[in-house]
Order: sequence, then C-alpha cells, then structure tokens
Amino acid sequence: MAQIVSTEKDRPHESGAFAWFVVIALGLMSAGTTGTYSIVAGSFVAPVCEDLGFDYTSFSFYFTAILLGLALGLPLLSRFIPKVIGKPWHIGIELVLIAAGAAMAFYTEVWMFIASAAVIGICFSFTTGVCMSDVIDQWFSKSSGLAIGLAWGVNSLCTLLLSPVVTLVIEQQGWRVGFIVLAAVSAAMILPASAFIIRFKPSDRNMLPYGETAAETSEDNSLEKQDDVLTGMTLRDAAKTPSFILCVLLLCVAQLTCCMNQLFPTYASEVGFNPIVGSLMVSAASLSDIFLNPFVGKTCDKLGAIKATVTWTAVSISSFLLLIIGGNSETVSIIAAGVNDVMFAIVGTAMPMLLLSLFGSKDFGRIYSIVCSAGYIVGAFGMPVMMKVYGMAGSFQRVFIFCIVCNLMIAAFAIISGLFNKAAAK
Repeated sequence: MAQIVSTEKDRPHESGAFAWFVVIALGLMSAGTTGTYSIVAGSFVAPVCEDLGFDYTSFSFYFTAILLGLALGLPLLSRFIPKVIGKPWHIGIELVLIAAGAAMAFYTEVWMFIASAAVIGICFSFTTGVCMSDVIDQWFSKSSGLAIGLAWGVNSLCTLLLSPVVTLVIEQQGWRVGFIVLAAVSAAMILPASAFIIRFKPSDRNMLPYGETAAETSEDNSLEKQDDVLTGMTLRDAAKTPSFILCVLLLCVAQLTCCMNQLFPTYASEVGFNPIVGSLMVSAASLSDIFLNPFVGKTCDKLGAIKATVTWTAVSISSFLLLIIGGNSETVSIIAAGVNDVMFAIVGTAMPMLLLSLFGSKDFGRIYSIVCSAGYIVGAFGMPVMMKVYGMAGSFQRVFIFCIVCNLMIAAFAIISGLFNKAAAK
C-alpha cells in the first residue's frame, strides 16, 4: 500500500500577521455597514425630514426597521455562515446592501426609507456582530478577545472619521448626494476586504489559527481533521440550559441601555446645557469606543469573560453615578458620557467571549445569532422605553437610576450563568 507523504507545501502555515489583517478587514466591513447605515445615517434625519416634510417620529422607524431586519437575518446567518463568508455569495449580499443604501437618494416617501432599512438590516447579519465574532473565533486560538475588540475599534475609528465628512457633504451638496457618497464609501470599505482578505476559517488559506504553530501540529493532523475537533455544545443542547436563558436576558437588558448615546443631546437640553455639549457627549462616547473595545477584549482574555463582564459593568454603573452626582457640570457630563460607552463594548466584545466560555466553539455562530436576535428585538424599543421612564419621572435622574438597576441585573445574570455552567460540568 503506497504511503502518501505530506509535502511542506501541503502543510498548513502559521497565520501570523495575516490573522490581524483579517481582523482589520472585518472592522472595515463592519464600519462600511453598521457604521455607515446605522450610526452615520443619523446625520440624514433632520435634512431629510425638513426637505420632504416628514415627521421625526415616523422617520425614526428607519432605525427600528434596521434592528428588526437584523434580528430576522441572524437565524439565516447561523445556518449558512460557512457557505457564505469569503464566497461569491457574500459579495452579492453586500452589493444588495449598497444598492438599498444608494437608492435612498431617490426616495420621496417614509415607507421607502423603512423598506430599505429592513433590507439593510437583514444584510447586516452577514457583515457585522455575529459574523465578525464567529470568523475571529475560527482564526484565533488565543487572544480572540483582543481581536474582537480591535475589530470593533476599527469600526468606531472609521465611523468617527466618516461622520463629519458626510455631514459636510450634506451641508454643501444636499442629502441626496450624501447618500450616494455614503454608498460609495461603504463599497470602498467592504468589497475589497471581503473579496481579497476575509475567509471564514484559516484552513481556507491553508493556514493555522493564530496561536498555533506548525511545529505543534502533527503531520497527519490535516486541516479537515482540525475543523472537526471544535469543542463545545450544539445549539439544541445549549438552549436547554439555564445559562443560555440567562445570556439571552443579559443581552436584552444590555441592549435597553445601549441607546444612551442617542439620548445625550436630549439630556443636555433638559438640564440647560449649550446644545454643543450634547454633541460633545456623543463624540466622547464614540472616541472612547475606539479604545474600550480592545481593552475589554484583552480583559476577557486575562480575567475570563464572566469576571471581565462584571468588572466592566461596574464601570458602567460608575458613569451613571457621575451623571447623577455631577450632572450640573458640563465637563463631568462629557467625561461620564465617554465612560458610559463601556456598555457598547460589553455588548460587542464581552458578550461573544461570554458565550464562548460557556458553550464553546462547536456551534458558536448559531448560539450567538439566536441570542443576538432576541437582544436586537428588545433593543429596537430601547429608545421608547427610556423616553417612557423619562416621561413618567420628568427627569433624567430616574432614567439613570433605571439604567443602574439594569446594570446590576446584567452583572447578576453573568455571575449566575457561570455558576449554572460549573454545576452542569460536574
């Protein structure tokens, strides 16, 4: 019987620096989708409504439709992610997203924008969040928390730089030209990254996950065999555990408090600050996001996801205490807004690490997608909930207290989910 000898060319190579290029590419893909059509899109609300005579409340359903579309698309992603990411289908989905975004330059009715938002939201599921975390989990056997945080940091940096540019275009050329420019920038960020760099797993490029070396990999351990040894629970088994339910509740509660950036301008107006203070609070949060995500990810790698989640939730609580105690100071409010962004980092970076620690990598994409679907549905109504609390209390102080209670629940859910997981392992 002839023996098949593996040549040096056939053996998988160490991914090294290329794994970090994948991380940057994922960050660009996310920035070119959620960054542009969710965050930067906020710059279009006032000019579109003023030009076409829309009611602000009606047009705000654009953002609700995006989140609901995303929640609808995630279950589809969980089934097809290995067959889509890094394949021609992925480029096709991104082209649909770009077309739906560019088409808004020609709309005249509110329902048209909402329809585009729903399509964009479905496409989001294949370009950010769950997709990004699942790909990084495949590419990194160590430092995955830092990698996820860095990808979100790239997203935040690009969004921060792009926002004033798009605002300037709208002011000088009008919002219709602004949407065309937005679509062009989106295409420039996501299409090259998807076509030339991003692949679902390192074996697609004959590479090993970051942290594994060729010397540590035996000659007969083929790439196909490596792909089959992922450990963890299936979605069906995970969904039966109390830890899974607690993680769903954790993300739902966290998504409620993640709308604070949108509320800061209203808060600044309510306490009598100059309107520029409200925008500076939003800018402080966006700037902090660049650094907080990698830092939170690194903390997850060092302390473990549960301890890191609890620790950073305590930091989030401190930001609300600052707003309550020092809310009369413009400087304190701006600093507190920057610190408050930590909840975005918990949702984007700590949450996938928490799920990986509890349920493993075997069915991570499907588990994360179902958890996120529930979270996004609740998050779509975060603004109305917060405004309802404000309307009932007549003060943002009660809103901040409500958020502190939510943060305490988040920490409790994280701790108890870990305890249940340890009990099940015995």
